[in-house]
Amino acid sequence: MKEKVKFYGSLFILLIFIPYLVTVYLHGGLPFGTGVDEQTEAQVTARLAAQIPADYEMECLKAQAVIVRTNLYREMEKEAGAEDGVGQTEDAGSGTDTGTEAADEGWDEAQMREVWGDDYGRNLEKLQEAVEETEGEILTWEGEPIQAAFHVASSGKTRNAAEVPGQEAYTYLQGADSEEDIRRPGFLYIGYMEKAEFAAALQQLFPNETMDAGTLPGALQIVERDSAGYVTRVQYGTTIANGEAVRAALGLNSACFYLSELEGKIRIVTKGIGHGLGFSQYGAEQMAKRGSSYRELLQYYYRDVKIETY
Repeated sequence: MKEKVKFYGSLFILLIFIPYLVTVYLHGGLPFGTGVDEQTEAQVTARLAAQIPADYEMECLKAQAVIVRTNLYREMEKEAGAEDGVGQTEDAGSGTDTGTEAADEGWDEAQMREVWGDDYGRNLEKLQEAVEETEGEILTWEGEPIQAAFHVASSGKTRNAAEVPGQEAYTYLQGADSEEDIRRPGFLYIGYMEKAEFAAALQQLFPNETMDAGTLPGALQIVERDSAGYVTRVQYGTTIANGEAVRAALGLNSACFYLSELEGKIRIVTKGIGHGLGFSQYGAEQMAKRGSSYRELLQYYYRDVKIETY
């Protein structure tokens, strides 16, 4: 009798541990929370929290999760020594208003609790669902993770990378109508700067010129805009600067800016929030409210790309 008890007891234990052992064998290690995939997906959730409002539609959050994962895998390939001769956009990796480090690195639990307060549990669960339902999915072009540029809201149309200095190789970043972006709070900004402050902020971009504040803004010529209205080239004297560089120096919401003089100050008007390339979060949110799936959102804002499981 005792022998039978020992036999069935051993058999019971074996049946419990066989699935575990098989998983360890197939994955080459412990299966719970220690694999690279699990760590990567956790990082996707952390970055997702920092990069998009948690109260957005689930399909929009799922699209952003694929974007986050794509950029994360692209970074990992670069760190591993993969060759890439294309320069990144100024804030295409984070896609936030200012490209902050927090958005690039993601939020930890303390930051989530501080920002979300009582909504912490609900928001975290929602973002985790978006990540889980897109597990392993990334955007590729010619078999490689794309530079999945994104921004908060466009000028009403996203930009064509072929018209943006330094971004011409990103052929999958083509202009798309995103007219509902104009409804996003903060889309239109009107501000004023003292001429001396304005000149000091831009002097670094024109090191071979002596900026005369009294001649501004007239002496600062907007040489070229792209088809979405974003400034691509600005000239002062004989020196030409990139429109995104001017945006960064002045701390503007976007490079879709307009300058004029009013009562001795420089009046600045901007449209949109962010660099305007790729995925418009606000535009995608409106599409999601009308029933578009996350795959449809991604295919709309990125052209000729594939959604693949990495």
